[in-house]
Amino acid sequence: MSTGEAQIAARALYDVVTRGMLKGLRDADAVRAALGDGASATQVLAALPAGVAPEVRNLVASLAQSDALDQLPAIVRSFEGLVGGSAQRVLDGEVTSAIALDSAQQAHILADLTQRYGDRIVVRFSVDESLIGGLIVRVGDRVLDNSLRTRLAALQRNMIVG
Repeated sequence: MSTGEAQIAARALYDVVTRGMLKGLRDADAVRAALGDGASATQVLAALPAGVAPEVRNLVASLAQSDALDQLPAIVRSFEGLVGGSAQRVLDGEVTSAIALDSAQQAHILADLTQRYGDRIVVRFSVDESLIGGLIVRVGDRVLDNSLRTRLAALQRNMIVG
């Protein structure tokens, strides 16, 4: 498995786990709201659906023990912001080529990048004639420099060293 594939799998796992936790927190808040402000931890915990994560149950118990169950809605909103921020984060990509790419070439590259990084990627295409040929692809903090200029520079370094 390549590093890129591992990152995609890790991102998918992160999304599943955080969405599950968020659903559990929302369920706990809905139960707390339905039972009213005077609900005890025992009542809230007993009314939670069976699939709620132990971490959510522990949080509810801890909040109840601290007499802070009324803080659960604020915690849910904060967690929604954190999870929503990562789930909705758009990756910025840039493809730099030596000549302008036609729409078919751009579509092919965009399809490859979407397959690799998901549909939350926005790609900008630009031209840098000094590349001579090839492409430089930047997505987030990752760079794939497959330009002829870089390959020639590497060849030159190898000839000097060797």
